[in-house]
Amino acid sequence: MAQTVKVTILGTEYPLRSNDEALTMQLAADVDEQLREFQQKLPSQSTTTLAVLTALNFAEQEAHAHEDERRELERVALEIETISEMLEQAMEEK
Repeated sequence: MAQTVKVTILGTEYPLRSNDEALTMQLAADVDEQLREFQQKLPSQSTTTLAVLTALNFAEQEAHAHEDERRELERVALEIETISEMLEQAMEEK
């Protein structure tokens, strides 16, 4: 059941609806940390620009994670196919 979770990002409190309070709080902390890092590196940029950069950074991380997952699934599928072929050969030899 969704509940309201209060998180603070760049000093502003946001009440958010969440089914997983711990996850929401961790994600908010990650966003806050990333925004603060960009704010330190780019102090003349607006909060909006920092938010866009943060969103793009998280999107890029997500895209890389999906690509890594896809590659791992392909690797496992190839390994399963190889093992299956080895088993078929072993069964034919008997």
